[in-house]
Amino acid sequence: MSWIAQFAPLALVIGVMMLASPFLRRDRLWARWLVVFFLIALIARYLPWRITETVLPADLTTFQGWWIVFLFAIEIVFLCDMLRQSLVHCKIVDRSAEADQAYARLSARPVESWPSVDVFIPSYNEPLDVLERSIVGALAIDYPNKTVWVLDDGKRDWLRDFCEEKGAKYLTRKDGSHAKAGNVNNGLAHSGGDLVCIFDADFVAYRHFLKRVVGFFEDPTIGIVQTPQHFFNKDPMQRNLWIADRWPDEQRLFFDHIAPSVDAWDSMFCCGSCMVMRRKALDAIGGVPTASITEDILTSLEMLRKGYRTRYLNEKLSIGLAAESLLAFHTQRERWCQGGIQTLFLKAGPLGPGLSLWQRILLFPIYWVFHIPARLLVIMIPILYFWFGLQPLENARSWEIFYWQLPVLIAGWGTALWHNGRQAYPIVNEGPAVLVSLRLFPIVVSSLIRPFGRPFKVTPKGSQSGVGNSMNEAVILGVLFVLTIGGFFYNINTDIRIIDNANFLAVGGLWAAVNSLTLLVAILICFESPVQRQQERFPISLKARIRVKGDDQPLEMNITDMSLGGARVMCPAEGVDRNSFQKGALIQLDADELPLLDASLARAFVNDQEQLVLTLDFTPEPVGEVRDALIRVLYTSGIDNASKPAGSFALWGALLRRIFGRGPVKS
Repeated sequence: MSWIAQFAPLALVIGVMMLASPFLRRDRLWARWLVVFFLIALIARYLPWRITETVLPADLTTFQGWWIVFLFAIEIVFLCDMLRQSLVHCKIVDRSAEADQAYARLSARPVESWPSVDVFIPSYNEPLDVLERSIVGALAIDYPNKTVWVLDDGKRDWLRDFCEEKGAKYLTRKDGSHAKAGNVNNGLAHSGGDLVCIFDADFVAYRHFLKRVVGFFEDPTIGIVQTPQHFFNKDPMQRNLWIADRWPDEQRLFFDHIAPSVDAWDSMFCCGSCMVMRRKALDAIGGVPTASITEDILTSLEMLRKGYRTRYLNEKLSIGLAAESLLAFHTQRERWCQGGIQTLFLKAGPLGPGLSLWQRILLFPIYWVFHIPARLLVIMIPILYFWFGLQPLENARSWEIFYWQLPVLIAGWGTALWHNGRQAYPIVNEGPAVLVSLRLFPIVVSSLIRPFGRPFKVTPKGSQSGVGNSMNEAVILGVLFVLTIGGFFYNINTDIRIIDNANFLAVGGLWAAVNSLTLLVAILICFESPVQRQQERFPISLKARIRVKGDDQPLEMNITDMSLGGARVMCPAEGVDRNSFQKGALIQLDADELPLLDASLARAFVNDQEQLVLTLDFTPEPVGEVRDALIRVLYTSGIDNASKPAGSFALWGALLRRIFGRGPVKS
């Protein structure tokens, strides 16, 4: 077969995707089903060859033969899950219009008749720099019939005093049994609101949160309304790869793209924070389930069996603190992994009675059970082939892989990009996933053997989040990188070659190249990049008047960004006497919506647009009501400081700078 014929199917698949994607709108049902049938057709073309030519000829009297059958079984699960994901995306729902209508009906009623809401902030060991935002933000929610409760499992006197000062109710208990679930159940026993809203201690509600959500509970079958979790800081993946300004946080893929589709299939589940629950539904299931450390998904499952559904409103109604370090990130994922696997061993889990087959499929924790070990297996296959001669396919030649298998793989990547946009680049997503898989693989094994054998660990936050590189993981990934590259080049030399089937070497080399790049990205994440600022800055546009100490004449300026510790202001430079703006000068800032703020001048310069720019540090750092006012303006008013996905060239340009150590790219 000529090389043109060998690559013809692959070229056809790529050409069809490139030509069709601009005309296939993701919001069209027919387009989503067309993508599913496209995948089914490619898989149907591929599998007969895969079975008859590369599996059935395998000699099952040898380890090599059983290795080939094992890898084929893994591949079948991959293909089924690829189809499952595409099928999930065939339905999608946007409930913003429902929220508009529900709020209109709610507004037409006297406020005295609005459902009462208890806002719970469960806490264990979070420091004040984390908790103050959540408490002040919850108290600022614009809703007439709410009560804010801080549920403290840490029994801290200073937190009780802080709550009393701010006007929030404080509740503790004798023991910390059942962790967060037990803490919430204790709050339920001491409160009586019609609805219960829960925010983790590191999340801050927008002022209109309850007004957008409460109206859904007119429908008596709604048990939970979940909203997405957004973050105001950069997670370790963004920061350590130096792509914080070009790549969104890793949870956007689920909350922006997957959750609206899961909701459309009536299989959405509670995510533990930024949601509202019906107390009657909680009473019907005996409170928040305590059998698993991931009580959130069990709550939705138990309610589903009682006839109460979970709905998803895909609107940004709160912001939170993403894991600030690799330690915090790994601790969080380890808990999610263990809890997800625990549900498989519980009657209340996805395998228990009372659910439809499709709900079981959607709610099965396949990511933890299958994709974590399988992703490591994908990394290991070329290494085992190069160094031990273990072929993944029986007598397959490279041109056959290009002709039959590669079109399916490329189509899978392409459809993921089409469904999820720029948040599904293969290598960029796979690098972090490989690091997570390496870290979580022991958790998967231990949880499958002893699902309830590990203690609950709280994600460290704020000043307690910890620092430090993942050196153990970096060393292991580095060894895998060397074995992958070294194995390929070692087998190029025919005199010392280990492999028997050299016809597969070209595909093995391509596989090794993809894996090496993925491993390199994973290695780079292991080394913590320093946090540039103690406080996150928010883009903002506020009119302000500044006055240098000793000068009675105020200068009209605009605040362009601000944090709890400082601000940047600017105005046209023409006609301004810059001599008075010396570093360290004491300045008073009078801004709309804020009290007077005292600051010192950190820097003054004229930018390319002939604007005078002043960088101010608040001195001393605001406290009391002034600080609360800053929190309300920055964290509860809907200001968006999140990164948006950049184009391919911009993203890979930033990654290449990271690989070659040239420093983060400037925005």
